[in-house]
Amino acid sequence: MSEYNKLINDINDRIFLPIYLLHGDENYFSDQIMKLLVSNVINEDSADFDLKKIYGKKSDENQESEVIDFVKRFPLSGDYNLLIVKDAKNLSNDFKNIISYLDNINPKTILVLAFITNIDKRKKIYKSAQKNGVVFESKKIYDNQVYKWIENQCAHKSLNLHPNSIKIISDFTGNDLSQIDNELEKLKLNSKKGQTISPNEVESIIGFSKEFNFFELTKVIGKNNLNKTIEIANYMSKNSKKYPVPLIVATIYSFFNKLFIYHSIENKKEASKILGINPYFIDEYHQASALYPMKRISKIFDYLLEADKRSKGVDFDATNNEAILNDLVYKIFNS
Repeated sequence: MSEYNKLINDINDRIFLPIYLLHGDENYFSDQIMKLLVSNVINEDSADFDLKKIYGKKSDENQESEVIDFVKRFPLSGDYNLLIVKDAKNLSNDFKNIISYLDNINPKTILVLAFITNIDKRKKIYKSAQKNGVVFESKKIYDNQVYKWIENQCAHKSLNLHPNSIKIISDFTGNDLSQIDNELEKLKLNSKKGQTISPNEVESIIGFSKEFNFFELTKVIGKNNLNKTIEIANYMSKNSKKYPVPLIVATIYSFFNKLFIYHSIENKKEASKILGINPYFIDEYHQASALYPMKRISKIFDYLLEADKRSKGVDFDATNNEAILNDLVYKIFNS
């Protein structure tokens, strides 16, 4: 994230480049860069004159010419022209005219080409943008990085969340950074400055249940609490859109996989770092390790594989969520 942070800091310091080529499969970072450029480059008086946003359309053969006309002009009100092209892949087949422009740029124009997928690094437009400005690949973060991401965002937004509150949000949102940002904004608007936001507040403000979620499911499994596990599993099976069975199975697998690794760590003080888990939650793995030795976990891996196949319709009715989950739960607890 150092490249992203540098870009953000430069824009905030009004260090602008003639072209920003943004690509990749995570829209969040690209969207944040574009929003920040608009807020720093364009003021209220210049918005109607010096800001232009377009969406690339294959059906419009004149769009590239329209882009060239705008980038070559001088700003009418502010210090810079800012042109943002979204879905830039559809703007041109070869970007010949834009590449030509980049060889003789207008220092009073900032051009943003945003692609919603990865661009081939061998393309001339990629190399030209890299030479004359910046190319930023907006990558999705991994699931095991989500908790830390939320922690960092909370620090940035001056939000204090209880570790369990962060875990609940990360379990519900996954690595959807835009949704995480939206939920944190809700919490910021509905909480007092300096307040530590508890799971109860998360539930009342943004509706994520503190009792029925992936975090609580693995927590009660780790405590060998059969009745509570069945209660949560039944709740989830009746809300399959919100809790798809393959995701439930993957969540339980992730828990036992980390628990399996925990057993093999000689210096348990290093467990938090090795597993990528906040130290606050390590004690749960310590307690679960006494109930689930490695031999038992190995059997559970087989049950999880079977449940995963069933959830995909292999030799089983994939729509019978309750049967799949109940069978999995009983096998885990009888392993």
